[in-house]
Amino acid sequence: MNKRGKIIHFGDSRLRAQCSPINVFHKGLHNKLDIISNTLKNHGGGAALAAPQIAILKRITVIDYLGVHYELINPEILEKSGEQSDIEGCLSLPGFWGKVNRYKEITVKYQDRFGEFHIIETNDQMARCFQHEIDHLDGILFIDRMVDEYVFNDETNEKISVKQLLDITRERFST
Repeated sequence: MNKRGKIIHFGDSRLRAQCSPINVFHKGLHNKLDIISNTLKNHGGGAALAAPQIAILKRITVIDYLGVHYELINPEILEKSGEQSDIEGCLSLPGFWGKVNRYKEITVKYQDRFGEFHIIETNDQMARCFQHEIDHLDGILFIDRMVDEYVFNDETNEKISVKQLLDITRERFST
């Protein structure tokens, strides 16, 4: 099976939803994980994808970054320390980037597709990726954590305010 979902874009209210936890670990969950993974693989260029980005309002994210693959269910940050600042983008805001501060080191507790608990300590870019994806599960986008009020547009190299971004994406992605 190579099912995949459609990535929803900034402006869609589902990206702002508080996602529900997973309580039952069965074939239906495995199917959702496979759809998220296939969507990420077939999209190209993304490091990770959270379930709400394909309109599944559950606490699930798939990370395929820096040569490792994680399926995180009900992830929770247990510990955090340090600070790092870097540019971030998002598959739900294609073509736009902004500078975001994140914790440098985090410890995350999560479940796998079978319900088994795991704890992982991660740092630097991987820690950034985990935080970005976990934020999605709480309806938080990288633009909410930006250092300044402007994003950069890949196509024009212009600085654009978040309000302008909303107007542009509303026009570009409305169907």
